[in-house]
Amino acid sequence: MNKHTDFQWATALTLDQVKVNSLRCHSDITWSLTPGLNLLIGGNGSGKTTLLEAVSLMAHGRSFRQSRSPLLVQHGQKRFMIHGQWHRFGPMHLSVAGRQGQTSVRLQGRDIQRRKDVSESFPVLVDAPQGRRIIDGAPGERRRWLDALLMICYPSMRVNYERYLRAVMQRGRLLRCKIVSDELDVWEQQIVQYGMPIVQGRESLLQELNALLSTETLLTEDTLCFSMRSPAYTADTWLERLKHKRHDDMKLGSLRFGPHVDAVNIHFQDREIRSAGSRGQQKLAAIALKMAECALWAKHRRLIPVVLLDDCLESLDRSRQSRLFQRLQQSPAQILMTAPDGVSISATSDINIQCLTAQGLCADVADQPTIETAMEEAA
Repeated sequence: MNKHTDFQWATALTLDQVKVNSLRCHSDITWSLTPGLNLLIGGNGSGKTTLLEAVSLMAHGRSFRQSRSPLLVQHGQKRFMIHGQWHRFGPMHLSVAGRQGQTSVRLQGRDIQRRKDVSESFPVLVDAPQGRRIIDGAPGERRRWLDALLMICYPSMRVNYERYLRAVMQRGRLLRCKIVSDELDVWEQQIVQYGMPIVQGRESLLQELNALLSTETLLTEDTLCFSMRSPAYTADTWLERLKHKRHDDMKLGSLRFGPHVDAVNIHFQDREIRSAGSRGQQKLAAIALKMAECALWAKHRRLIPVVLLDDCLESLDRSRQSRLFQRLQQSPAQILMTAPDGVSISATSDINIQCLTAQGLCADVADQPTIETAMEEAA
């Protein structure tokens, strides 16, 4: 796959400005952004992550920190407000209001009922320590992430997945009631009927992902590779196994065979990255994965997402930090990232650098003593 061609025909989603009121530690703050790489620098507890969280709330209607709405409201206030000026084919306005456990999203001044429509029209990808852990998380977490990406790339797969899970649940209900009848045969046939496209779709998606990750060695050093730990599915053998395992599944109370329990593995240096990769290597692998996701969005949805990278310089040495900045500046996506005070960065006009202090945002950080502007370029 030529990812440059895919990006050529895609539209880049950008956020021009985000205004935040009474969200966590921020009473009233406005963050102005540019296309390309935006770097927000500040001390611990200054509210850098909260600004990224505000962007995620607009796109997904929820925080990547998984916090309930009351915890988002600044202490002593009753509600928070977020307003974003976006650009997708033209100017767009998204706003979020939250109070007493309720969060509402408005697009162009109108309430949004189905938040999925917003998240797919305003794609925002997040890599954050408090977010979804794909690289070092459990196989089930990876599987859910992969299936969500599968339904983004192949929207018709959503119907198959819903019907497959419904058939699995109905079969389980009959077995718990110790009912063995023709109805059980029908649900097992539906499990296979709707499960096979999921298996095939995953195989296709993993091939695309692996092809993209093979081009990200600037970040990962060694090639990342996804694989599924699953049996070789064929319709006849799958159906036969379902019939043969009815008694065992009746005792277990659930079906432990099928796409809903298959494990997703990520290989690095011929081993699972959770055991083979250092924290720095895992961090770069997670960012490389976001770059691959951007390419998949561009190919299948003709949209280039906004990418949020929270504390992405953690555990990276100077050489890896420099390579990371080089790679991010090559991306056609708008990238919003945070870093702590004292980070070393290259002096370049291609990065919009702002510093967050107790007095607010400062656009000119060149004279800040905590910022080194003369970093060695990577060899």
